[in-house]
Amino acid sequence: MDIDKILKQNKIKFEKNVPLKEHTTTRVGGPAKYFIRCKSEEDLIKIYELSIKYEIPKIILGKGSNLLISDEGFEGLAILNEVKETKLTNNIFYVSSGYLLFDFIKHSLELGFSGMEKVYGIPGTVGGGIYGNAGAYGASVSDNILRVKVFDGKKTFWVSKKDCHFGYRDSIFKKDKKLILGAEFLLKKDLDKEGTAEAGEILSDRLKKYKYGICCPGSFFKNIESSKLDKKVLNNIPEEKIVFGKIPAGYLLESIDAKGTKIGDIKVSDTHANFLINEGNGSAKDYFKLVMFLREKVFKKYGIKLEPEVQMVGFDNMYSYKNVAILGFGIEGKDALEFLLKKGANVTVFDKKEKTEFNTEKYKNVNFVFGEKYLSKGLKKFDLIVRSPGVYRYKNIILEAEKEGVSVTSTVKLFSDNCPGKIIGVTGTKGKGTTASLIYEILKKSKKDVYLVGNIGNPSLKILNKLNENSIIVMELSSFQLIDMTRSPNISVVLNITEDHLDWHKDKEEYVLAKENIIKYQNNSDYSVINYDYDLPRSFSKLTKSKVYFVSRKTSVKGCYVYNNNIILNIDNKEINIGNTKDLFLRGEHNWENICSAIMASYIAGSDLKSIREVVFSFKGLEHRLEFVRSYKNIEFYNDSFATGPQPTIAAVNSFNKPLTLILGGYDKGLNYESLAGILKNYKHKLQIVLIGDLEEKLFALLSAVIDREYLYKLGKKTMDIIVKKAVQITPENGIILLSPAAASFDMFKDYKERGNMFKNSVMNLK
Repeated sequence: MDIDKILKQNKIKFEKNVPLKEHTTTRVGGPAKYFIRCKSEEDLIKIYELSIKYEIPKIILGKGSNLLISDEGFEGLAILNEVKETKLTNNIFYVSSGYLLFDFIKHSLELGFSGMEKVYGIPGTVGGGIYGNAGAYGASVSDNILRVKVFDGKKTFWVSKKDCHFGYRDSIFKKDKKLILGAEFLLKKDLDKEGTAEAGEILSDRLKKYKYGICCPGSFFKNIESSKLDKKVLNNIPEEKIVFGKIPAGYLLESIDAKGTKIGDIKVSDTHANFLINEGNGSAKDYFKLVMFLREKVFKKYGIKLEPEVQMVGFDNMYSYKNVAILGFGIEGKDALEFLLKKGANVTVFDKKEKTEFNTEKYKNVNFVFGEKYLSKGLKKFDLIVRSPGVYRYKNIILEAEKEGVSVTSTVKLFSDNCPGKIIGVTGTKGKGTTASLIYEILKKSKKDVYLVGNIGNPSLKILNKLNENSIIVMELSSFQLIDMTRSPNISVVLNITEDHLDWHKDKEEYVLAKENIIKYQNNSDYSVINYDYDLPRSFSKLTKSKVYFVSRKTSVKGCYVYNNNIILNIDNKEINIGNTKDLFLRGEHNWENICSAIMASYIAGSDLKSIREVVFSFKGLEHRLEFVRSYKNIEFYNDSFATGPQPTIAAVNSFNKPLTLILGGYDKGLNYESLAGILKNYKHKLQIVLIGDLEEKLFALLSAVIDREYLYKLGKKTMDIIVKKAVQITPENGIILLSPAAASFDMFKDYKERGNMFKNSVMNLK
């Protein structure tokens, strides 16, 4: 679009690259590429008509209050409305949209009319006040309006007060982009001294509280309508703080000690916590950082999301001017890098591995910091930190940066904040991948626009541009990803939760609290699917506002359960038999829980019963999850390398009813193996155990107390070929050899996948 050419052809006088900071009450903001001053209604209509015809992006400026413009400015057309006209006829004032609001109120009071004293002091024009239905002390600009004069790009006409749909800080003009030309106000003529005195008293009070000359857009955040809050949230707000049905944003900000908080030259006023003042040389960037910092603190304390009352222009791409640190350069780190580079961010990548392990040639404009001392220089200079799952959220260096106003997020949070579709999140200690994959396959069979992302699917940010409001995204969510989430999925699936990752988390309590975030922020239009058979996940049902369904392999529940080997879907007062567990390919009763969870979640998401049955009874499981490898000399081999803790190994062992040789051990994460020892002690068939890795001696000491030592074989860190050959040597005919280590792999292998693949290769090479 050649805006230059359009304006010149229509003989419009305009300026270029005009700094907008001089036309706003914040005194920040970059230049408008095109700038026009309109002093008459005719000029205003002509320019607006032209902008509609040629779809020129535009903003209308009055005094520039209630407005924050980015440092990059505005690439379109800024129209300065300087149309100032007022006329009085029979107690009705007509006021043009460019007239300053406090000038109009002062003028009306001088003529003996009252009714708008409470909104005196609100900066900006009459048009701006109408647009956002500005207000204070329980009064709004719309209280005295009769009708509004508008231009829609073709004709001029009047809109009645009723049809303006005025709401709290809202009007139809925010959605229906008509040009406000002016309005008629019906004010009260105060003939008696008492009425005039009362109006003067209110005005005097407003004047005391309003400071002229400060660089501030007005009240930055909207007050909160108490009727829209959950009772649990309201219980944390003193009743006397709810004024005119609103919780003042200023009170919420005061309660987090916001007054005096400062980033750069932008400061929260010492006298009014909802005033964000530019003390001299502030920037829009500093405004934005302070706004994000305050919103996050209020949300953490109350669960209330503050919404800006101020119109923010040029912040659609909120990453365009940010200095971003990405911690970790694995799959999620690379996904975040690609996403942020497209958004125009300045990115630095940090990873403790050496640079030689990465191909960084295609990222010429990216700074990389690699090696063991990768975080030695600190992170305080950045605007945003994007944490990869493997990086502990509460590292001191991250917390120190956060105290300085640096925002902290993750790839999962970035995705959740930008995703237009519905998210199904699955968490639990084990079974997440199987359950998420089943949900995905069922919904795909049902011809839904569905995507599997995260640990076992596509990188999440990479698919954002493919999504719409009808898309369904299935995500496997670990505690590493959930630990700082402040938005829960639309459908949350909670499997069994046991002790795990204590080498990463501070303690089990922190691990569980991280898991709780999957349901903590749901609302009453969301759903949760929770495993009923275990105390811990069952307790999650009390933490969510969502509609709750349960799954069980032990008892009938509202949701999905197993009874007499039949899978029953119990919903809407109907019990539907999905099929018999004997027909499943997936081994183990523990997988019944995963299957029931997948059935319930996919049914809620709109899947049909036929698709559910077809997928459930044809699904053979995931690689490295109790995966059948081959039979050799009447011995069956199973790869369960994904079992990195005792619980999945217990489930795997309980899946068999034959002589068993178990390959056990690996990297020590500090887990408790007492329960596993008890299960192995009571195994009903011949059991032999090959111990490997760092845990060899620890497990030998534990197991030798409950199992005869002649059935324990210590192989330490021998090669996988030697381990497999030893297992074959000691396993009887018709027996099972199971790799289910109950431990991480990092002592001998790159990850559980490499461990599983090497096991399979060794098994397939047996001759």
